[in-house]
Amino acid sequence: MQPTNARPPVSRESTALRLTFLSALVVSMFVLLVARLWFLQVMTGERYVARADSQSFRTVQVDAPRGDILDRNGVPIVDNRYAQVVSVRPDRMGDDETKARTIARLAHILSMTEEQVIERIEDPRVGPFANRPIAIDVPTDVILYIHQNSASRFPGVIAERIPLREYPRGPLAAHVVGYTGQISAEELEQPEYADYDSGDIIGWAGVEKTYESWLRGTDGERQVRVNARGEILEEVAEEAQAIPGNSVQLTIDAEAQAAVEVALQEGIELARRTRDAEGRADGTFEAPAGAAVVLEPETGEVVAMASYPTYDPESFVGGISEAEWNRLQDDENHFPLINRAISASYPPGSVYKPISAAAALTYGFAAHDTYIGCPAEYAFGDAGNVYRNWNTVDEGSLNLAESLMRSCDTVYYALARRMFTEEVQSPEGQGYNERAFEAIASGAEPEIPFEYLSEMSRGWGLDQLTGIDLPGERDGVVPGREWRFDYWVNARDNYCYQAETAAQGSYARELYSELCNEGFLWRGGDAVNMSIGQGDLQTTPLQVANTFAAIANRGVIMTPHVVRAIIGPNGPVEQFEPEPLLTVPVAADDLAFIEQGLVMVTADEDGTAYKVFSDFPFEIAGKTGTAEQKPKQPFAWFAAYNTEEVAGERYVVVVMVEEGGGGSLIAAPIAERIFGDLFNILLRESPEEDAIVVELEAGEVTD
Repeated sequence: MQPTNARPPVSRESTALRLTFLSALVVSMFVLLVARLWFLQVMTGERYVARADSQSFRTVQVDAPRGDILDRNGVPIVDNRYAQVVSVRPDRMGDDETKARTIARLAHILSMTEEQVIERIEDPRVGPFANRPIAIDVPTDVILYIHQNSASRFPGVIAERIPLREYPRGPLAAHVVGYTGQISAEELEQPEYADYDSGDIIGWAGVEKTYESWLRGTDGERQVRVNARGEILEEVAEEAQAIPGNSVQLTIDAEAQAAVEVALQEGIELARRTRDAEGRADGTFEAPAGAAVVLEPETGEVVAMASYPTYDPESFVGGISEAEWNRLQDDENHFPLINRAISASYPPGSVYKPISAAAALTYGFAAHDTYIGCPAEYAFGDAGNVYRNWNTVDEGSLNLAESLMRSCDTVYYALARRMFTEEVQSPEGQGYNERAFEAIASGAEPEIPFEYLSEMSRGWGLDQLTGIDLPGERDGVVPGREWRFDYWVNARDNYCYQAETAAQGSYARELYSELCNEGFLWRGGDAVNMSIGQGDLQTTPLQVANTFAAIANRGVIMTPHVVRAIIGPNGPVEQFEPEPLLTVPVAADDLAFIEQGLVMVTADEDGTAYKVFSDFPFEIAGKTGTAEQKPKQPFAWFAAYNTEEVAGERYVVVVMVEEGGGGSLIAAPIAERIFGDLFNILLRESPEEDAIVVELEAGEVTD
């Protein structure tokens, strides 16, 4: 008997039918799924990809323009323009094969050679993860083409519109304003650049470097829509607006600066056509370089500062080429990037004599009514060394003011001898040489006596930086016993080696043997040379300008500076007031007496610059200088200031021409032209002075 809930038996045919139906259902569903996928990916794939791409957004940086650099009257010397630039990121260009193809395409569309593109890409001065500019001012159609094909044909290539430095006055005041470039990997590690990124533009020289924190702007951000390949489709919105940097207003007068640069260059060119009386360098002066400074003595404001040869800051925009960089660093081109007004030092020659005169007056070696002989030559020392005056005729006895007028060397030789003798006979000076020998053995430095010329030179700041707000300033060299000892310690091994390797019986062997054994000694001849601005004494043109500013100010030297104010969008945010640097240790009446001599240099018919300034309508206190630096030709100097205000202004003008010959022959005419140009600029603003302007223009001396 069967139970009531039992199932009826299932036939084999029924089971097979069910399995066939399920299999068909599964297959049908799979076919439908495949068909749908094919429809989505093939038939409507582009539409859905576009939809997906349209939802992809990216935030990109907007470079902020740097602040403008203006002259004292608000005239732009440096500003900005927007340019379309093509750059590359080497780390995003793919493998070597892809990179080579991209370089070839870039060279083709930018009308460059592949070598030129590679040179820009491999620029060692740019960090490895920074955009490396390849071309600027690229046509719009090229920019669009790169945008449209950036991922497929131009990986690692960026086409963008960015602010670039522009120079509306050309290379005017290049050494003052400086130049910019991409921050390097080494600079990124420095604390002052802690918040900078690879690829940022920074000041590399001049005001651009000193005032980097003020000139730098704040970058903005914008949102763009990109496709899956990272190609920009459109700009959506600006999330944060880029804020330009603050403007910097200089003390420089653009018109005066232009006049000084022209006067310096044309004066140097004239020197190259001027016969060298001693017949060196094919009979004319080499005059490879020079500098000029115009300074307001009461404020320390630099009205003009020129250095020749110069350069064009425009060549650094977008990245300087290797060929141009090498040209600027080539000795044969005389290193155009050096600001010779502050970054190079020279023997000052006779423009130093006012300090020698000040030492003699201050320390009691001469008075206003002291007369000293001015023979053609002067013998000094046990060896009977003879030191000659520039003039081969005995000029009789002169007081110090007259000695400045005639620039008599032998007067200062006599004063130097008096000072040196006093130093040697002082308690500290007696036995100095023996103590120096003992100090060598013990490794100590010997006690030195009071040194009159050295101490006075330091009192005028010749051994220190002036503190000007420009990078790369060089301090001067004030020699003396301590300086000579320290210098010898560092140079002794080389002196001894040269002595050992020089030929037996040669002058070189004798010279280097003496330097090896006794080169630490300060001798009377050293003091004699120093008294006329020769020997180891070194100054910069700006230091000489400060020297003459001290005389004009009766003792006070102001800190020289090239920036007046920082100006924001709503007006000045920082204004720089004149600051005293030091007061020279000389009585005001002694400085007035020295000024009398300097006035006679230009106003008295016996003055060394009288022929240049004889018809000049304003009183000029000046000093010529001719510095020997053998085997080179003499360096030409002239330093001066107008003793009375002209249209409310007084200027110190200093001119130096390397290997330019005599100061009265080359440097003084350049300075006279500069004074004339400066006063013309001033007096054009004063209609009542028109007659003087006409006189100045008609009476300019240029050679």
